[in-house]
Amino acid sequence: MHRTMSSVPALRILVADDIEVSRLQLCALVQALGHEVHAVSSGAQAVQQAVQQAPDLVLLDLLMPDMDGFAVTEQLRSLIYDRWLPVIVTSSLEGDEHFIHALLGGADDYLTRPINPSLLEAKLRHYGRVLGLQSRLAVQSQRQRDINDNILDAVITLNGHGSIEEANFAAMRLFGDGLHRLDGQSCQQVLGVSLEQLMSQTEVSLARSAGGQFPAELALSEWREAGRVHYTVVVRDLTERQHMARMKDEFLATVSHELRTPLTSVLGALGLLASGAAGALPKAALPLAEAAKRNGERLSRLIDDILDLTKLEGNQMVLQLRPQHLAPLLREALSANQGYAQRAGVHLSLEVPEGSPQVRLDADRFLQVMANLLSNAIKHSPAGDTVYVVLAWTEAVVRVRVRDRGPGIDPKFRARMFEKFSQADGSDRRTQGGTGLGLYITRMLVERMGGRVAVDSVAGEGATFIVELPVMDAKLPVWAPWLLHIDSDVDARRRVADWLSPLCPVEGVANLQQAQDLQEVQVLQKQCVRQRPVMVLADPQTQGSAEDFCAALQRLAPGHVVLLYSDAVDADFVARVGLNWLQKSQAGRDQLRAAVQAALVKNNQEAVP
Repeated sequence: MHRTMSSVPALRILVADDIEVSRLQLCALVQALGHEVHAVSSGAQAVQQAVQQAPDLVLLDLLMPDMDGFAVTEQLRSLIYDRWLPVIVTSSLEGDEHFIHALLGGADDYLTRPINPSLLEAKLRHYGRVLGLQSRLAVQSQRQRDINDNILDAVITLNGHGSIEEANFAAMRLFGDGLHRLDGQSCQQVLGVSLEQLMSQTEVSLARSAGGQFPAELALSEWREAGRVHYTVVVRDLTERQHMARMKDEFLATVSHELRTPLTSVLGALGLLASGAAGALPKAALPLAEAAKRNGERLSRLIDDILDLTKLEGNQMVLQLRPQHLAPLLREALSANQGYAQRAGVHLSLEVPEGSPQVRLDADRFLQVMANLLSNAIKHSPAGDTVYVVLAWTEAVVRVRVRDRGPGIDPKFRARMFEKFSQADGSDRRTQGGTGLGLYITRMLVERMGGRVAVDSVAGEGATFIVELPVMDAKLPVWAPWLLHIDSDVDARRRVADWLSPLCPVEGVANLQQAQDLQEVQVLQKQCVRQRPVMVLADPQTQGSAEDFCAALQRLAPGHVVLLYSDAVDADFVARVGLNWLQKSQAGRDQLRAAVQAALVKNNQEAVP
C-alpha cells in the first residue's frame, strides 16, 4: 500500500468477476479513483492471487460459476489469518438476503450493481484510512516485538492462571530451543516454579532447557487488560554476576595480601629511621618521616578493612567467643586511640560503673569495633571537645555508647550508613579519608557476636553510636522458640527471615562454624531448659560434604526437626540421611511456613509450662 500526492491511501485492489464487461467497467472505476488494480475472472484465481500477491482489498462478485463469492470468502478467511484483508462483495440480485449471507460468511461490506462511483469512492477511502491505521499499528507492534526480542534478559508474560501468553527471544533460548514459541505452556512446566513462587520470591533457582539449574533474579509486575490480570516477569541469570563477585573477592584478597608484605617492611624501615636507628635525621626530615609513617599506617588500616571484608563476606572469619568483662576492653580501646585523639585535640572520657556483667565475644574483634567507632567520633569532633564512652546494662543486654558533640548525621544518610561503601557528602567530616567500610564491618562483627549496633543523632547535637551485646546470664522464658537457618546465600537468609517473621525469630548464618558460634551465644544468653533451636533449616549447597553437613545438623539440635530447604539434594539422598526436605525452587513462602508451623505446634505440645 502506498499514498498518492493528495495523501489519500492508494490501494492495491483485486477485482474478481467472471463477466468481462462488468469486470472491465469496475477496473476502470477503481483506476480512475487512483488505485492500483488487478483483475481475475474466476473464484479459484481470486483465492490464488489473494494468497500470492497480498492485495489490500478484494472486490468480489457473488455469482461466479466455478466458485461463487460465498465460497471464495470462506477460503480467504481460512487461508489468510496473519493480516486483515477487507472483502467487498458485489451483486445485481434484488433483496438483501444474499448480502446478509455474505456478511455472515466473512465478507466486510457490499455494493449493489450497477455500482455508484461516489459510493465506491467513499468506501475505498474509508477502508484506505482503516488499512493505513492498521499498517501503522502493525509497524508499532513489530517495533515493540523487536525491542522485546533484543532485551538480553528473559521477559515472559503470564495470564492469571500462570500460562505463558508471550515470551521474548531470550526466554525462548533460555527455557526452550530458541525456535518454537512458549505460548500456552504453564510457568511450572517451562520455568520449574509456580506462579505463586514467582510472585513471592525475588531470587530463585530455575532449570535451563539444556539441563542444570541456575540462580535467577526475578522482577515481576502485575497489570490488567479488559478486567483480566496479567503478569510480566523479567528473569535475569545471576551466574555470571556471582562468578564475577567471587573473582572480585578473590582478587581483593590476593592484592591485599600481596600489599601487606612490602608495606610491613616499609613501615618498619620508616619507624627505624624516625627513631634514629640509622643515625640522626636532619631536623627538616623528621616531619617527613613521621608523615610517611602515618600515611603508611593509614594504608595498612585500609588493607586490613579489605581483608576483613573479604573474610566476612566469604564466611571465612572465625570468631573466638569467650566470656569477657567489657570494662578492661573499653579502657584498652581508649588507650589505643589516645594518641590519635591528642593529635586531633580531642579528649576521651570513659564512664564504667562497677559490677558490669560478662558477655561472650571475641576480644580482638570487639577492640576493632571500638577503634572504628572511636576514630569516627574523634574525626567528627571539633578540637577541644570530648568523646564520651559510657557502659550500661540491663538484665538482658550490655550497652556501650560512644557519643560526640559534632553537627550530627543527616537523617537521609542515617538509614544506609551501616551498608557497604556508604559515605555521606563532603560536608560531613565523619567519613573523610575513609572507604565506607568501617561501619559496615562494625555492624557485621557485632551481629556475628550476637549483638546489634545502632545510632542516635539530633541535628546540631552530635551522634551516639550504641553497641548492644547479650548478657551471659540473661534469662528468657523456656517456651520461647527460635529457628536456626544455615544458608551461604545472604539474600536467601533475608528472604526466609522475612517469610517466617510472623511465626518465630530466625537466626541466619552462612555455615556450620557460624552456627556453632551462634549456638554458644544462644545457650549463654538464654540459660533456659530449651536452649537449642526448635528447628534447623539448612541448604547443603557449598557446605562441603553433604552427608557430613547433615550429620552435623542433627547434632546441633537433637530431638528437633531438621529440614533441608535446598535444590542441591534429591529424594534418594534425603531418604538415606533421614531428614525432611523441601525443594527450594518448588516450595515458596506458604509451604515453608506450613512446615515451620507444624514444628512449632509439636514444640508447644512438648514444652514444659
